[in-house]
Amino acid sequence: MATKIVHKKLGRQKAEGLAFIEHNEIHIDERMKKKPYMLVVLHELLHIHFPDLSEKEVDRISKKICNSMWSLKFRRIDD
Repeated sequence: MATKIVHKKLGRQKAEGLAFIEHNEIHIDERMKKKPYMLVVLHELLHIHFPDLSEKEVDRISKKICNSMWSLKFRRIDD
């Protein structure tokens, strides 16, 4: 089952993204730009799919994947 991605303002939570493992859902701040958006989506998806990874590991892996995808010209296309 695909992880549900909810776009909303997360200013009150002081976060760019949140993962809700029990609901297989992530929330992403709707104001994010292209590369930071990709990084945060990857970061939160790693939390969902690999909940035993530490925050440090999630940061390291999401940055590596994001930079690789960015160098291959993957981009978010706004609806």
